[in-house]
Amino acid sequence: MFDTETCGFHGPTVLIQWAEGVDGDINLHPVWTTSIRETLRLIEMLCENTVVAFNLAFDWFHICQTYTTLQLLGEKVGYDVWPEDHIEEYALLELQARFGPCVKPVSALDLMLHARKGPYQSTMARSDVRIRRVPTQLAQPLADTLGSLIPLKDVYFARFKDPKRRWQVFDIKDDVDEIIPDFKDVVLRFKPSSALKALANDALGIDTEKIRLFKDIGLPKKAFPFEHGWAPFALAIGSPADWKGAWPEKIHLHISHWGYNRLARDYATDDVMYLQKLYAYFGKPDADDDDSILAACVAAVRWRGFAIDIPGLKALRKIKVAECEELGFNYNAYRKVRIYLEEVLSPTEAAVMRDGKGQVSTKGIILEEIATWKIESVCDDCFGMGCLHCEDGLIKTDIPHPAAVRAAAVLKARRAAKRVQFIDKLLIAGRFHASVKVIGTLSTRMAGADGMNPQGVPHDKVFRLLFPLSDGELVLCGGDFSGFEICLMDAAYNDPVLRAKLLTKQPCHKCKQKGTVVKKDVTITCPECNGTKETDTKIHALFGTYLFKSEGLSYEDILATKGLPGEKDKYDRSKKGVYATAYGGESYTLQTRVGISEEDADEAFRLWCEEHKVWGQERKKIFDMFCSMRQPGGIGTKVEWHEPSDYIESMFGFKRYFTLENTICRVLFHLAEDPPKEWKQMNIKVMRRDRIQTACGALRSALFGAAFQVQASNMRAAGNHVIQSAGAQVTKMLQVKLWNLQPSGINRWHIQPLNIHDEIMAPVLLELFNKVTNIVSNFMKWLVKKVPLAEIDWSKKPLKNWAEK
Repeated sequence: MFDTETCGFHGPTVLIQWAEGVDGDINLHPVWTTSIRETLRLIEMLCENTVVAFNLAFDWFHICQTYTTLQLLGEKVGYDVWPEDHIEEYALLELQARFGPCVKPVSALDLMLHARKGPYQSTMARSDVRIRRVPTQLAQPLADTLGSLIPLKDVYFARFKDPKRRWQVFDIKDDVDEIIPDFKDVVLRFKPSSALKALANDALGIDTEKIRLFKDIGLPKKAFPFEHGWAPFALAIGSPADWKGAWPEKIHLHISHWGYNRLARDYATDDVMYLQKLYAYFGKPDADDDDSILAACVAAVRWRGFAIDIPGLKALRKIKVAECEELGFNYNAYRKVRIYLEEVLSPTEAAVMRDGKGQVSTKGIILEEIATWKIESVCDDCFGMGCLHCEDGLIKTDIPHPAAVRAAAVLKARRAAKRVQFIDKLLIAGRFHASVKVIGTLSTRMAGADGMNPQGVPHDKVFRLLFPLSDGELVLCGGDFSGFEICLMDAAYNDPVLRAKLLTKQPCHKCKQKGTVVKKDVTITCPECNGTKETDTKIHALFGTYLFKSEGLSYEDILATKGLPGEKDKYDRSKKGVYATAYGGESYTLQTRVGISEEDADEAFRLWCEEHKVWGQERKKIFDMFCSMRQPGGIGTKVEWHEPSDYIESMFGFKRYFTLENTICRVLFHLAEDPPKEWKQMNIKVMRRDRIQTACGALRSALFGAAFQVQASNMRAAGNHVIQSAGAQVTKMLQVKLWNLQPSGINRWHIQPLNIHDEIMAPVLLELFNKVTNIVSNFMKWLVKKVPLAEIDWSKKPLKNWAEK
């Protein structure tokens, strides 16, 4: 069991507290006032044993940082000195230390990640529960009643200043930003903590009064360093001439604090004691689950960082800065963007800039919609009266609307600015220090952290060309799963009719069954079919034949539209429909996402489910598990309660729990069904949603609306989980198998895998390149037994950069 105390979040380790087993004595090891030799030996001992930690990715990052830097410092000043006497030398060696050996434990268990696989998953970030437009007279009574009916644990609100806060009442505003006096929103805002101390309180029942919190024993804010998670070393901030608030200016305070402050040392001791008790509380779980292994992996990989093309990034930065300056005004200021767009919009068209709350917005999603607009002309067939050949007398041309041109210009500038920000971070760091949370979402997908999100790196090849990723002895290999989400959806629903269609070969549309194409006057093998003249059936085009059935479009017709501008690209619109349907959408979602009529959407969904009966049944089975409120008689009839499932499980065993959501939904439903008598007796009428209702009637409508919203969110999340969670687990499984090539202990780097959703990039020793290929091949042989359509496009030779993948 071990934990660390550090100078800031990304600075050096100050204290390592550790114990052997659940009953071992707790030791406090002061890194800066102990010889370098002793600290190196301690870390080597940790590597030789199973390490148990809470948030291992954080602690192991600091272990790697400490070992590699101290090793260099020992070579320079001797191994028997105290680092405290060589602070500046240590800081100057950090850059070089990143290229030091890999530090890997023989076995690992992260109790934080273990907790996130069970009921404590509910301590991860979650959305508010909002009951909208509650009559003002009943808003506070409702908040008080819900507080008593739904006993929520303090752990869900632990990061608020007042962890006892629960349901709150908020004003709501109209379209002109004025408060609506007759109604309020009643909101439950979560701010959960999955920290060690929070779980010690909740799981172990330790009184909060007896738990020492960091805020009670920590140093003042001014004692903490200025730092960057994406450039975790002092020279990214300053230099010996002026450290500018970096850790070398602050470290003495931390050395003294953790070395001599009794309360701080008791706090550090408690961390390991709670680790020991939580390990026993969870039933002494086995080490080396995939997530714990990867916690150590991502920590080591983050410290080393990945190679980048610095001259290329500087050149690209100049281009992007020029794109930012093209507009000549602040493209992030919504008032200026609004004026810029309104100059070419009619009052009716300008209404598109109002969001769901009626507020003017120039957010990206609104600008992206405007950027698709085309100029409309009066139909020549009906002279604007409306006919079969037009829409309300108008026909869209191929000419962009003036507002579309301006919206596209704003989007271009904003995207360029974000690219500049990302490049600036890379240039300061000198390497790509990718940081991730191993379980970053409720579906177990990884998520970016520390200001450098590898999941957010654009797929733009021009940009990815500037990421060679490998350097030194390592060469780059990697690949991504092909049509991954579709393969997983097929495996989850297991519809024989759909699978037979997807396995059917189709004539290659790109080369028109020639096997070759001409590119820049050179005849090459068709990249679509690899010269076979056939391709797999594209589910997006297949689904498009249902969506656009009224237009009589065939599979080939849909494919032929791929890449056409705007709405003419029916392949892309069909693709949106596939994913919308896979993740819980029905006919209404198809109507809004694809842009087809209500009748066409209804018919497409009906026919699809009729022809793929197992697909429809399996999908319905998942949604029925979480459809707690049902109206057998249709909309407007009595709502019945059906007890929902507590969790949904992916095909690989990861559970997504809905315990908290179900509890809230159940109380909202029953309170709506049977509100207190005094509420019913209130003789007050209100106008809600264009209907005159009693105050209690309006309240019941609001409660049912909130309950159905929670239920709908649960159903969507469950539908997503069987696909997204399975995908995350598969990618992690392969990443673990590759990471196993790296020997445990202190060794030169053998492999450095990076997981980015459905792709893995891995710098590796050249002599291990073929071994990696075999691991991937054997893994896929195993995977297709569970996911029959699974394929991976893995590099057959070393890659020059990320874009070549």
